[in-house]
Amino acid sequence: YDTGTDDVMPSWRRDSGGIYVWPLGVRSRLDWYRNAMTLSSLSAQDPEMQLNLQHALGKPNVIQPEPGDLVLLCVQRPHCAVGFNKGERVSLQCFLEHNGPDNRLLIDC
Repeated sequence: YDTGTDDVMPSWRRDSGGIYVWPLGVRSRLDWYRNAMTLSSLSAQDPEMQLNLQHALGKPNVIQPEPGDLVLLCVQRPHCAVGFNKGERVSLQCFLEHNGPDNRLLIDC
């Protein structure tokens, strides 16, 4: 998710050039139902719900990419890109298929 504005971000999110990924894993339908109220905020565009979600999830894992880096992540985990003040951010959504260590990754865009 991405709130799109700095005014609703906690102070730990105001640094620049990071990709934040929260270590959230929903492993069963029961996990989903137990946390339905919190997880429903993942797709909300409401700033208050986003702040509640950030509070519930805590601090994220922070990735600090360098120019030329490729970052692959599971988009089922809450994530956002923050603070690209100069340069260009390129984002591409695709699916990767892994068929074992002896096969190449299949990219399906």
